Order: sequence, then C-alpha cells, then structure tokens
Amino acid sequence: MCGASPRLHLVVSLSSVLALAGCAGDDGGTAVATDPYVPTTGGTGGGSTAGTGGDGTGGDTAGSATGPSTTSSGTSSTTGTASGGDSTGGTTGGGEPDVPTDIPYCQPVVDWDPSWAAREEAIVELVNMYRAQGADCGQYGWMGPASPLVMQPNLRCAARVHSKDMADRGFFDHVNPDGEDPFDRMMKAGYSFFTAGENIAAGNDTAEATMQQWMNSDGHCRNIMNPDFAEIGVGYYPGGQWGHLWTQTFGG
Repeated sequence: MCGASPRLHLVVSLSSVLALAGCAGDDGGTAVATDPYVPTTGGTGGGSTAGTGGDGTGGDTAGSATGPSTTSSGTSSTTGTASGGDSTGGTTGGGEPDVPTDIPYCQPVVDWDPSWAAREEAIVELVNMYRAQGADCGQYGWMGPASPLVMQPNLRCAARVHSKDMADRGFFDHVNPDGEDPFDRMMKAGYSFFTAGENIAAGNDTAEATMQQWMNSDGHCRNIMNPDFAEIGVGYYPGGQWGHLWTQTFGG
C-alpha cells in the first residue's frame, strides 16, 4: 500500500503549493498548485482568500486558496506580509527550551520528540545553505545570497502548533477551521513583526525532500530567500492523513 501523497503550501508571504507524489512503482506524478494568501493591508492578523484548484500531472487533483499577494513594499509576491511592531528576540540554543514555556498557547508543543526537533533544525540548515548561495526562484528571478536565518522560539511555537493542528484535525491550509491565520498564530505565540510569512508542506518524511518541494515552487522559494526575513520557526509533526506535516514561519 502506498504512503500519503506529499503536499505543500506557502504564505507572505503566504503562497501555497501542493505536491502530490505517486507511490514507488506506479505511474503517479506530482502536482503543484501555487496559491497566495493575503493578509489585510497593514494588518497583523486579517486576511482574505479566493478559492481555486490545481490539477495534478499523473497524480491527484489538489485544491487550495488563491488570490493576489503583496509585500510590505507593495510589490507583487506569493508570500503575504503584515505590518507589526518590533520583532521579539530570543533564539534557541545553550540549553534554552525550543519554544516558550510560559505562554499557554505554546504548552501543547513544549514536550517534543527529539527526532521531530532534529528534522526542524535540519530544515533551518538547508534554508541557510540556499540563502548563502542564492537561488533561482523562477518568475521572481535570481535571488542573491542573503543573511542566515536564526531559529526563533516564538516562531517555532507557531509553526509547531499549526503542523500539529493540521495533523490532528485533518486539514491543509494556512487558515485553520476556526479562522485562525498565520499572523494570529504568531501573535498568540508572543511574536510581533514588521513582515512575516509562512510555508506549509505535507507528505514527505525528510527535511531534504520537503525543502526540494519548496525550492521547486517559485513563491515558496521567494519566501525562503527573502532578505527582509531575519528569523524562522519550523514545526514538524507526524500523523494525519498525509503522514508528515511541515510549517515554516518567517519574521523580520
């Protein structure tokens, strides 16, 4: 029996991608639907979406939200941005907890399997590898080298909460069934920002395969390479109908 099909989404810059891979030995292919998520102009939490679906090539049909996307500078983007206050500081390392332990919203994701955390750290390493060398983001052109991102505990909390929520409640979107969007999650996790974004993916069990999905999507690539971002949070959670859920949150 084949495993769950990999899926993908992005925000800021919210844009989304869905990759559906066939099982080994069959004729399945991959499908990608690129969909931006747009927060309300100048807001830190609101957003609006319009829905369409994307067809798979040799695979399944994927559906997700689409709409125009803007950055804080007003330029077109597949990753949504939001205005906020100063970025809240603090990084992991040196024996500090992965996520804040004094914020109720983060309590469900404080006790985390070390192997899950290792996958999250691997994503950050790969992100910074791409940022160090620059990348071709398709319709957005060549994006030159950018400063490395630092794993930030509050952003990591928001990312973990979303990955777990998607697995537990069986949905795949930037906005959960309660209407909570990425910027709501960041604020509930205690993070404030000038600009922010989110990528989500599902189906692959390794950091390498998931990063390849994101880098093969122009909008997700642009989020990863965005020089305006300085911090990142990553959340990995196994389970649900897709088997593996991944979220990247970005802030600056």
